[in-house]
Amino acid sequence: MQLSIAQIETKLHDKKFNLEKIEHFLCEAKQKNSDLVLFPELSLTGYSIGPWLKEAAEARDGQSITYLKNLCKKWSINTLLSFPEIYQQQYFISAAFISDNGEIEAVYRKTHLYDEEQVYFTPGHEIPVFNTKFGVIGMMSCFDLEFPEVARILSKKGADLILIPTSNMAPYTEHQRLYTQCRAMENEIPLALCNRIGVEGRHHFMGESVFVDAQGETHLLLSDQEELHTIPVLLMKGTDPKLNYILDNQPHLYKQLYS
Repeated sequence: MQLSIAQIETKLHDKKFNLEKIEHFLCEAKQKNSDLVLFPELSLTGYSIGPWLKEAAEARDGQSITYLKNLCKKWSINTLLSFPEIYQQQYFISAAFISDNGEIEAVYRKTHLYDEEQVYFTPGHEIPVFNTKFGVIGMMSCFDLEFPEVARILSKKGADLILIPTSNMAPYTEHQRLYTQCRAMENEIPLALCNRIGVEGRHHFMGESVFVDAQGETHLLLSDQEELHTIPVLLMKGTDPKLNYILDNQPHLYKQLYS
């Protein structure tokens, strides 16, 4: 699989600008024979969209999502796009996997909300995996990365790859590097993370998008600039027979965490 990571800067509450940029990067990825393009968290609207959710959020069949579905079908390319979703009068930070036939194959709603996100959004309550032509894929979003349980659940459900749209900011650069590598190593599963760049108010987003293989080796680490990078990805889990993290863990010991 040819995977593209589209590390972009978005404009807050400017869907037209952001859609045009997303379209541009999808086109560039297609020209590079990419199969799948990963964008940052809330790339449709910008990160600090909370005060404008009533007008900015969309349902899964909303105008912007439909436009992107048509683009994916037209160019025969898959993408993962994060957007503020409205459903039954609640708002979620959602990530939609849109296939190359223009259909939404899966939607993940962020389960762990960071700081002021909790004021505006509702946490999701499911951690699904889904089948694609490339293999079984799982998703998480930004702050979810810092909770090892999320990646472990995806791994136990059979994920061959975890995709992570992110809006991570200073001073958490080292957190992102270490947690991405740890989640890959402790589950023996590759991870692709796409972070954004730029400034929104007090938030300075630092980029450094990354792809880490199932042994924890970093194959791609971007800078703090806007760029698209395409790499071949082999969806192969770890094969060290001495590291049976799933089989050898002791779940009866962990009950005290929640008592």
